[in-house]
Amino acid sequence: MKTRLMLCTAALAICAGGTATAKTVSISFDGLCDGMDIIVDKNGHTALETGNGCDEGANFGAGTIGKIKTRGNAITFGVNLSAKGGEAYQYIYVIQYPLVTGGTWSNFYTMDGKTLSKQYSSTYTVIDGASKTRKGPRSSTDPVR
Repeated sequence: MKTRLMLCTAALAICAGGTATAKTVSISFDGLCDGMDIIVDKNGHTALETGNGCDEGANFGAGTIGKIKTRGNAITFGVNLSAKGGEAYQYIYVIQYPLVTGGTWSNFYTMDGKTLSKQYSSTYTVIDGASKTRKGPRSSTDPVR
């Protein structure tokens, strides 16, 4: 986990061009046991994330901040995961920006790089402090049943 965090921090420093514009915001996905710690660089329109809660250390990703026609301003992350069953997944998270409690998020996944399936869509809560306690029966990367 420390290695991933160091890599993410180093990548952000490169993306930010050495400026001190980065800010970390933690969110939790409402009704689930996980969320993201997101490092945002407003000037570079880039963001990095690591999973928190029940997926702490299980994922990390990089993304961009921009406008999506049907969603307004959003951060879009590409996240690679090895699922609990061993299959390889590529997840895309779309998170409403700016990061405020009550904002929306969705995730999609592909197992073959050809088909994209929507998994979850809900709201998120901005977390104050370093608390990693989450409420919810499952993770945003658990299969929908």
